[in-house]
Amino acid sequence: MGWQIIWTVLKKELLDLFRDRKAWIGTFLVPLVIIPFVFFLLGNSYSNVEKEAREYVPLAIHGSSPLIDMLAKNPGVRLIESADPEQALQAGQLRAIITIPERFDEEIKAGNTAKLLVAFDSTNTKSVYARDLIKQTVEAYSKEIVAKRLQQAGMSEAAIQPIAADFQNVATEERKSGGMLAGFIPLMLVVSLASGGIAAANDLVAGEKERGTMESLLTAPIAANHILTAKLVAVMMMSMLSAIASLISVSLVFSMGPLGGGDNAAFSFAFLSPATLLVLIVVILLMAATFAGLELMLSTIAKSFKEGQTYMSAVIFLAMVPSYMLMPQSPVDIAEHYYVLPVFNGVALCKEVFYGKVDPLHALLGIGSSLVYVAITIAFASRLFRREGAGLKN
Repeated sequence: MGWQIIWTVLKKELLDLFRDRKAWIGTFLVPLVIIPFVFFLLGNSYSNVEKEAREYVPLAIHGSSPLIDMLAKNPGVRLIESADPEQALQAGQLRAIITIPERFDEEIKAGNTAKLLVAFDSTNTKSVYARDLIKQTVEAYSKEIVAKRLQQAGMSEAAIQPIAADFQNVATEERKSGGMLAGFIPLMLVVSLASGGIAAANDLVAGEKERGTMESLLTAPIAANHILTAKLVAVMMMSMLSAIASLISVSLVFSMGPLGGGDNAAFSFAFLSPATLLVLIVVILLMAATFAGLELMLSTIAKSFKEGQTYMSAVIFLAMVPSYMLMPQSPVDIAEHYYVLPVFNGVALCKEVFYGKVDPLHALLGIGSSLVYVAITIAFASRLFRREGAGLKN
């Protein structure tokens, strides 16, 4: 009987949510449209900046040397005369200023180390590219000089390079794909789980209190726990739909978008095994339940829909902090205590899943602690909800 009541209330809540445009926008539009569009813009922006940086590299030169002739042979390099080169560099009209001392070539011929000064603007991406281009040219020119010096001394280049290291990447193609995704997918996943249910949770309690429909529902011959369970499942479903939409959008970005070319051409989810996929599903369910319980608790505390929106911003913060803290870390570097901290445990396990190997102990710690946090969160939400119901009935 209880499950039939829960199912009836759940259908009613889902019907109301699917009629609400705000719920659809927050759950589907942002992950499926906005995220791929942002990645597309970022990819095109970086590509355009790099293309422009290569095609036109205006430089100002003080002094002379055969090095300048070698530098001028690079595609896109233009030697520019400027009355005020420092100002032109800051204004972006120049990418770099090269100052060559008077005795530069004499120092080289004497077998000494000659120094030159390169001024660039680190805040300008195109200027940084010019710096790298100059550095590569100087290194190539230096290598030619070293070869001539060794030849004059009757030596070969092997004399100054006694060791040659051969680096081999042991990561499989599947692990490369997983490692690439493990940097930001957990962030997107956790934030989607947190944000996807906010509109639903806020509307299902604070919104209904503001509209006056909550009083009618709570005064009906239905247990408050049954109502809360239905609302909890509804919020969880919206959160998980948002997370699934985020995963789909990322797949589209890497398979079809500008970031899908080059080294990312072999992008796939082949690193997922049945065991790791099961862990991922369980983690998503538990985090969805945790966020849903927390959001319903905040929505119950709120006196109005607007007040609920203010409280919900804390949920996003709770989701983002662990995700950003663990983003640069490899699973082998994540300390074990993170697997028992709320939200941190889900992020850490997600990273292991995308690296293709989940430690059984970490899975036990992460899932076990998540179950505890889910129970605590739902217990607090249930207590507040029953108190709210008792207040309305009185």
